[in-house]
Amino acid sequence: MKRTKRWTCFILGVALLAGFAAVFGFKSASDSFSAYSPIPAAAKEIETTSGDAEGELRILAAIEAQDWIVAEYEKRYPNRKIAWEYATGEDFVHRLAADPVPDLIIADNNQANSLVALDLFEDLGQAPYSAAARIQNEWFKGLTLSPFRSMDGNSLIAVPKDYPLQGTFYRADILARYGFPSEPEALASFMEDPANWLRMAETLQAEGHSIVSYGVDILNIGAAGKGYFTPQGSFTRNSPEIKSVASAMMEAERKQLPSNLNMWDEIGRQAIRDGRLIMLYMGEWGWDQLKEWAPGQESRWAFTRLPFQAYGIHGGSFFSILKNSGKKTAAWDYIRLSMELETDYRVNRPGWQWMSEVPDYWPSPLAGEAEAIWNKELQASRPAGITANQWLNAIEARMMEQLDGDLQILRDVVYP
Repeated sequence: MKRTKRWTCFILGVALLAGFAAVFGFKSASDSFSAYSPIPAAAKEIETTSGDAEGELRILAAIEAQDWIVAEYEKRYPNRKIAWEYATGEDFVHRLAADPVPDLIIADNNQANSLVALDLFEDLGQAPYSAAARIQNEWFKGLTLSPFRSMDGNSLIAVPKDYPLQGTFYRADILARYGFPSEPEALASFMEDPANWLRMAETLQAEGHSIVSYGVDILNIGAAGKGYFTPQGSFTRNSPEIKSVASAMMEAERKQLPSNLNMWDEIGRQAIRDGRLIMLYMGEWGWDQLKEWAPGQESRWAFTRLPFQAYGIHGGSFFSILKNSGKKTAAWDYIRLSMELETDYRVNRPGWQWMSEVPDYWPSPLAGEAEAIWNKELQASRPAGITANQWLNAIEARMMEQLDGDLQILRDVVYP
């Protein structure tokens, strides 16, 4: 019954996508999965009308209005006005099918999974935008384009606006006290090897300091930025690298190294203030959280990349222009201005230097279901004596057993 219900919901979702295409008069993608080239080939010019920039530009955003950018835009283009509409979650998606249709959207990065299959968005890899070169050479140097492409890989349908990397916040003074690297890059290099991370966790725990809250956090760190499926539908979280991290997780749990302290509740925050929880894994925006949780202690903390050579994002947003917008020129001008005005904000983040290390990631409409299965398997009891290799193989088998039919339906609908 549950599977039938889930399949029904999936098919209804596919019908909704088809409905969007029918309402807006768009074609469905028909090509098979293709390789994700770093820079798309030269493309033909897109026809625009000379007057399409004037008047009102409608922006649908999952963030509150950035009044200072809007004001600068209207100052530079006095014959244009911004109409900003704020919406989140399902309301955001439903608004895409309502009149008046937005010209430009600013969506949360985690919404890419629900939007990637909608054939609603302009190909920004084409002229006159040529956004791929701007993203990789100027705005986010060397960043993979795979998260911003259509499902068939042929179109660049989004431009990252804010791409905060997930990283490690740590008490540099405490690490130095016990002889561990305290300088950011030295610590990151040390933590690339799960064995080093385990040794540090064990040594510090003996002194009353924890560097991880829950065992599953260890594996989720190792899987950061990996997604769940390749464009061909293969499972991505069963690589040798992730198996190595899974082994470290099992060893950490065997030695009872996780503290079970939650940084999001008051008990965990008190542990942060007391120096008992001394490593936190979150986006670069975490400095604001630290100031709130441990006022006056910010100088004791430092930030570096994740352990285990993992690179993933935590939060952020992206731009997309609607195919049937009559204000494509105005929308593109807004994107360029926003990226110009927020240059200092981007390049002064620590994660700016690691953009080229972010792995390929392919959003999928099935990511939500895959994540639910993944989390359930990580929380479930494991058979005694099972190895990391056996465990991840079993998770992959269950994942594909439950989602293989849906993956095939998705292929058939998106690539008829």
